[in-house]
Amino acid sequence: MRSSLIFVSMLSLLSSASFAQTAVSPGIKTPSISANTLFLYRNSNFHQADLDPAAPDQERNGFNLQEAELQFYADVDPYSRVNVVLAVHPELESDGTTVEEKWVVEPEEAFAESIAIPSLTLKIGKFKAAFGKHNLLHTHAFPFVDAPLANKALLGDEGLNDAGVSAAWLTPLSWYSELTLQVLRGQGENEQFKSPRTGDNVGLAHWKNLWDLSDDLTVEVGASYAQGGNSFRETTSMAGGDLTFKWRPSANGRSASLIWGTESLQRVREQAGVDNERASGWSSFVQYQFAERWAGLYRYDTLNVKDSFDPTALANDDYFRHSVGVVHNMTEFSSLKLEYNSRRGGPANANGDDEEKSIFLQASFTIGSHPSHSY
Repeated sequence: MRSSLIFVSMLSLLSSASFAQTAVSPGIKTPSISANTLFLYRNSNFHQADLDPAAPDQERNGFNLQEAELQFYADVDPYSRVNVVLAVHPELESDGTTVEEKWVVEPEEAFAESIAIPSLTLKIGKFKAAFGKHNLLHTHAFPFVDAPLANKALLGDEGLNDAGVSAAWLTPLSWYSELTLQVLRGQGENEQFKSPRTGDNVGLAHWKNLWDLSDDLTVEVGASYAQGGNSFRETTSMAGGDLTFKWRPSANGRSASLIWGTESLQRVREQAGVDNERASGWSSFVQYQFAERWAGLYRYDTLNVKDSFDPTALANDDYFRHSVGVVHNMTEFSSLKLEYNSRRGGPANANGDDEEKSIFLQASFTIGSHPSHSY
């Protein structure tokens, strides 16, 4: 009888300890922490040996730390989670006579999400807007070193990223179909909006659809639209569409795969009394994995600008670029990327060359528990 009582007591203690461990699990109370570092070597004929103090946005040739990301991610409770991403990167500043490199630490994203309502994901904070496909990517997840020409010119260097609220609804259709509605502050980093009136928010809608064409092939189709007040007290409108095919054979998926992605963007900025600024562009890329750790890349992207409000910052012209590269994924935590770009359009360099030729060597390293990227 005494042995039975001892056995029951031990079971009770073990159950209590197990319950306590579950109630205060590391995944809920302790955030997952990760860090990614991007090192970049750049060599371009559009670089000047002595940087122009009047143009502090130039990129240096040579080796540098492109960016470091620190990410903190955790569940708050069974229904909500918090994600904070801090970016560390160099930035050139000018006082008109000299150019100085300074290091900037800024929140790239800082938001809370809730899944308390079935089929609905609510988000509040600062986040990358759900406009298109590429805008959602962090720098280390870019297929190429730079964002497409249209994304960088029309959505900004850091993409469409602002404080706001978001609601993503997984519709009851027979295929994966998600409708996202977002309201952004419109007064952050994004020059295409930035209205002086506090009530001029940015409204955004994105519709994502995903189908399995076979066991090996999937296709994703998306459409985006955003509209809000701009700095001229008028309206900026943006529209976009994206199409992505992903092929990975079930028999040899570790050594062969293919991604083909195409995305288009267009933007109209209104200003009273003059013609509206109109700009559009598209990009298409192929990534083919030909061995377990190796992949080849090719991209063609374009940009067309008419009636630019600031031709010194965004010249009226037709731009196009060819990019080719090879990636060596040493593991899922580290990779090397060699890339060559040839771009035409826009102002010539100091030597009168109208074609920019650039070569990049990028190294990426990740440590810690890094959340998976969206499919």
